[in-house]
Amino acid sequence: MRWTAVAVVGLALSVAVLAGAARAQEACANGAWRAPDGRVAALATAPPGAPAGDPQRYNLIDGRAGKLGAADAPVVCEGGVLKDRGKDGVGGGAWTRIPLRATPTDFIGHGGVRLHGLLLEPVRSAGKPPAVVLVHGSEATSPILRFYQVMFAGQGVAAFAYDKRGTGQSQGVYTQDFDVLADDAAAAVEEVRRLAKGRIGRIGLEGGSQGGWIAPAAAAKARADFVEVAFGMVATPIEQDVWQVDYELKARGFSPDILPKVHAVTDATAAVARADFAGHLDGLQAVRERYGAEPWFSKISGQYSGEILSGKLVPGPALDRKELDDWLAAHVPWDYDSEAVLKRLKAPQLWVMAQDDSVAVSAPSIARLKKLRQAGADIDIRVFPHADHGIRLYTADAEGQHHATPNMADGYLKLLADWAKGVRAPPYGESFAAP
Repeated sequence: MRWTAVAVVGLALSVAVLAGAARAQEACANGAWRAPDGRVAALATAPPGAPAGDPQRYNLIDGRAGKLGAADAPVVCEGGVLKDRGKDGVGGGAWTRIPLRATPTDFIGHGGVRLHGLLLEPVRSAGKPPAVVLVHGSEATSPILRFYQVMFAGQGVAAFAYDKRGTGQSQGVYTQDFDVLADDAAAAVEEVRRLAKGRIGRIGLEGGSQGGWIAPAAAAKARADFVEVAFGMVATPIEQDVWQVDYELKARGFSPDILPKVHAVTDATAAVARADFAGHLDGLQAVRERYGAEPWFSKISGQYSGEILSGKLVPGPALDRKELDDWLAAHVPWDYDSEAVLKRLKAPQLWVMAQDDSVAVSAPSIARLKKLRQAGADIDIRVFPHADHGIRLYTADAEGQHHATPNMADGYLKLLADWAKGVRAPPYGESFAAP
């Protein structure tokens, strides 16, 4: 059974399609814009949770991002036209709206769940453009008409974004079960093939963060032509926690000599996580008693270890019932074998890594990707230095903790679109190919 897809076709994205984009009569419409020199910008409404009246956000192809209308914004909106900021804040060169075709649709995912998505296609394209299905991370917010989708389309790549099950306009229950989510993403690929039959060329998937576990599995299921993973991991979720704990303690100045003790602690927290945070509590108590006085013990954070050690996720007076319920409802596959998925995947892969990723620590994953490549896998690895999770630029405080800025590394957004097109045109900012 298929749900009816309503096509909205035009030379520009309408205010209705863009979900209330322009709040003022002379506002610059949401969507993709092009500067006279070819630079691309994506305008979108403020993200969910932003204060009421918060202005539009801009994302530029060079990675800069922020609030449109801010005093330091490199672009301004004048009379409904986006312009470069000139002297004294007055608009300089005018940008032009990039015409896009928007097609909303409902389709059926794993278990018969109805999912909602929207396809953006470039209207003026030489030949059949490629298409990419966007698989976002663990967040529950909608990716539809956010800057990733608009930026792909603005660069000539059809982009399909959909609300994950249990979020936005999609039905079902939110989950982090990677197998279920991979089935949903594979169904999204088939829906794009149906919607844009005869209009698009090759089709692939792009997965960011947690989407890096899902997109490769979906690519295999849907026989996609390519897959892109950004700031993802070749690891189990358990390993992610361990690698993150190690990275954080090193950033705080602790010696690697403490790691055997630290890993005794993360072994105990992993056992608790695997037991739905209700078992192996005797082992947890044992490491608390043995290492609780160590100076590094209270600094452990990671994905879940810090919350387990603090008592937030285990029975006791410090239990945070909502936090625990959220973890249990997510159904995280703690020992998911992502490396086995990649060994079976035949499609070409692009892996974009942040060298200083403090969440999805990149060095161990890059080492595993190199081994897979040596074994014959078609894998291209690009590393962005001075970038953290999300390929975002960051500042570091006195304790070595990273604080992300709104800006992404220059070259990242262009790299994603070029690779989808089958184009290789470095340099991409300061990024380098993993040797």
